[in-house]
Amino acid sequence: MRSFKKYSPLVILVILLCPLPLLADRQAEEYIQRGKTAQRTGDHRTAVDYFTKAIRLGVSDPDLFFRRGLSYEKVGDNLQAINDYSKALQIDPKLATAYNNRGSAYYRLGEFDKAVADYSRAIELNPSYALAYYNRGNAFYGKGDRARAIEDFSKAIALNPKDPDAYNNRGWAFLQSKQIQKAAQDFDQAIRLNPSYTIAYYNRGNARLQLGDYSAAVKDLSRAIELDPQYYLAYFQRGNAYTNLEQWDKAINDYNKTVTINPTHAESFNNRGWAYYNKGNNAQAIRDISKALTLKPNFVRALVNRGWVYQKHGECARAIQDFSKALEVEGKNPSILELRAQCYLEQGNLDLAMRDFETSYNLEPDNPEVITHLGCLKLQKGDLTAAIQFFQKLVQLLPDDSLSHYYLGVALGKSGLFQKSIQELTTSLEKDSQFREAYLKRAIAYEFRGDSIRAKADMEKALSLPEPQPQLQPKDSLVNIAKVREYMRR
Repeated sequence: MRSFKKYSPLVILVILLCPLPLLADRQAEEYIQRGKTAQRTGDHRTAVDYFTKAIRLGVSDPDLFFRRGLSYEKVGDNLQAINDYSKALQIDPKLATAYNNRGSAYYRLGEFDKAVADYSRAIELNPSYALAYYNRGNAFYGKGDRARAIEDFSKAIALNPKDPDAYNNRGWAFLQSKQIQKAAQDFDQAIRLNPSYTIAYYNRGNARLQLGDYSAAVKDLSRAIELDPQYYLAYFQRGNAYTNLEQWDKAINDYNKTVTINPTHAESFNNRGWAYYNKGNNAQAIRDISKALTLKPNFVRALVNRGWVYQKHGECARAIQDFSKALEVEGKNPSILELRAQCYLEQGNLDLAMRDFETSYNLEPDNPEVITHLGCLKLQKGDLTAAIQFFQKLVQLLPDDSLSHYYLGVALGKSGLFQKSIQELTTSLEKDSQFREAYLKRAIAYEFRGDSIRAKADMEKALSLPEPQPQLQPKDSLVNIAKVREYMRR
């Protein structure tokens, strides 16, 4: 029988333990490989589990922390991702990709300053890192710095001219900076590089909307819808394009589609209401705009639109309520003040109308409509000096407009400056030879100067002309035609 050599317990223990590090290394490597496989197939939760097991076995490799950070990002755990990228950078401070990815995690958390700092460090380590420039451009845009965003997108494009995303995002920054032609060119290039780029078609449609090329906008937005039939914003913007083309039924159909996909989209209810108003359906317009305000109570444009519809429907009290609420939300807006002032005028409340027109004028002193209203109100109040000053400014702003000279002529006449009044009214008639009221007012000025022949000639001419439509009549008190005819019979 073969004899066996006997070992002491200590020797046996050493023999048993020596292979364990090798086993741990093999196990860790197996976990790492399984994690990589899970990562490649998109199973990032499983990848995180395997990488964590490898780390617990003592593996301290920057690539392993980087990979786990990447999978944490993919499952939406940005804080854990930042942790892992930071650990990778502690081991290898020159790992540019870790700075880039940590910057992206900060970006998703809305921490744009930290994101910019990380992207900048990645660029310092790798000046040819196109993706880091692109990402930093997004972070600058998030900070509201469009100029630096455009600069970084341009650098990314110079380094990688075949990246459609860089063109698309630079185009969007140009669009928000009102550089619309440049924006459209960038969207063109993004689409050339990727003919199925849904967002680029949508963005180019927006650019064409702003350029006033509504038919081209419809074409782009329709393509975006073909690529993504659930893209509710594309339906909404196409509805806006149809609205600008005054194709109300098509606009309504698109707004219908928008609210079917997204029933909380207040803007679509508001715009559909406006389309119904233009089709003459005021009741449906009010219902839709009111729905928009239910969804978004401080929606200024909807308040103004509903106020407008109420006013046109003869409900000035309700219109004033909406305009007043809009002003509470928006602050002193000259256009809304003007609308409310016109409602006060319709109610006969001249003092409140004057107040709103004056506030609007102080905010926007070159608005001819407001100047006209103020001049006419001052005229009615008997403040002839102020009326003349307003109408003189109106003539300066609109020297070729017959109405501006007419109003100045009327104010001068009421002030007893009949010769100057006649001169202005004559200029008004040179601009518009069919302006009946100007003939009548000049006739009055001639009469006060004792020139009854010219006065009667102007009255005869006025009576031979058709009465203007109400919307074309001047805003001051009109001459009583019955009294003119009585005068002519003398």
